[in-house]
Amino acid sequence: MSGKYYAVLCAGLLIASVATACTSSAAAPLAQLAPPTLQATVTKARESSPTATATPPPPSSPTSVPTVIVTVLPTTTSPESSSYLDDRSDAAAVLQSLFNAINQHQFARAYSYWDDTPQRLPFDQFAAGYQDVASVQVIFGPSTSDAGAGNVYASAPVTLIAKTVSDTVQTFVGCYMLHLSQPANQGTLPFRPWGIQSATMTQVDNNANTADLMSQACTITGYPTTPAPITDPNDVSADRYLDNRTGPVDVLQSLFNAINRHEYVRAYSYWQSTAPGLPTLDAFTQGYSTTQVVTPTFGLVTPDAGAGQFRYSVPVALKADLADGSQQTFIGCYVLHISNPDIQAVPPFQPLAIESASVKQVANDADTGPVMNQACGMP
Repeated sequence: MSGKYYAVLCAGLLIASVATACTSSAAAPLAQLAPPTLQATVTKARESSPTATATPPPPSSPTSVPTVIVTVLPTTTSPESSSYLDDRSDAAAVLQSLFNAINQHQFARAYSYWDDTPQRLPFDQFAAGYQDVASVQVIFGPSTSDAGAGNVYASAPVTLIAKTVSDTVQTFVGCYMLHLSQPANQGTLPFRPWGIQSATMTQVDNNANTADLMSQACTITGYPTTPAPITDPNDVSADRYLDNRTGPVDVLQSLFNAINRHEYVRAYSYWQSTAPGLPTLDAFTQGYSTTQVVTPTFGLVTPDAGAGQFRYSVPVALKADLADGSQQTFIGCYVLHISNPDIQAVPPFQPLAIESASVKQVANDADTGPVMNQACGMP
C-alpha cells in the first residue's frame, strides 16, 4: 500500500388497482408491500378470511421449513441506536434494513433499497403508501441464489405481519427478488450494492400456515443459501462479504473488507464525495495496488450530534501486508458523518460515510494501543 495514498484515504397507495384487489379499507395502505407492476398479485387468498385482530396467532412452522424471525422495531432515535439497521451484506440484510427504515418512517432510506426498475413507484407515492404502517415483523423462509455472467440473483420468501396505526393486523406472504452485479467487476462509479428488483406479495389469513406458503412463494432456479455462521464479527478478510453502514465501525469494517477483496469501487463508495483530499477513483485504486491484506483495530468511538447532523470519530490502528512480504503500520482517526435519517425527506438517501481521515505511518513494533487512543486528538 502506498503510504502517500493511504494517508489521504486516512407502498404507495395503488389506488385503482388495489381497490379491486384489496376489498377492505384497511388493506389499501399496505398494498405497497408489493410493487406497482405486480398490483394484481396483491390479493386476498380467501375472501372469507376472518377479521384481523390486534394479536394474530403466530404462523405455524414445520421443522422441514426453517425460518428466521426478525422483528424490526419502530424507533425515532438516531443511527447510534441499536435499533437502526442499514446493511446490504446479503439479500436478507437488505430486506431487514428495508422494513427497519419503514418502521422508523425513514422513507428515503427505504426507497434506496430498491433498484431503479419499472416496479419502483415514484417516491411520493411510495412514501404515502406507508403512512399508516406502525410496524412490520419479517419472517424469512429458505432463500435461493443463482449466479451467472457477473451477476448474482437471490430470491427471499417472506411473511410480513404488518400492524397499522389503528392496530389492524394483516399478514402477507410472497417473494422478493434481489440482484447484485459482482462487486469485483464494477469498474465505474456509482457502486451498485444489493438491491430489490421485484416482489410478489399475497395477503393471507392471519392464522394461515405461512411456512408452507413461503415454501412455494419463490420460483427462481438456484441453490439454497443459508447465512454463514459469523465466528468473528471483526473479521474483514476476503472470505466474507461485508457491506454494512449501520454504524461507524461497520462502515470502516466494510471499507477494509472491500479493499481486502480488491473491490475498489465499493471501497471508494464509503467515502463522501466531498471528503477533503479524496483522490480520483483511479488514484485511489492505484494507492492499494501493492496491498494484500489490511487488518484494522478500532478504539473507542466518540459521537457528536448537533443540528440534525451526526458525526463519529473512530481511532484506528492498521496493519497492512504488502505484496512483497513487507508490512506497514498506521495509526489514525476517521470521522464519519450522516444527516439524521429522520430528516432526509427525499431521495437520494445519503447513508453514513467517511467525511475525513488523518492517518500516519508508525514503526511496525510501535505500541499502537496508547497512540491509537489519542489518535482523534492528533493535530
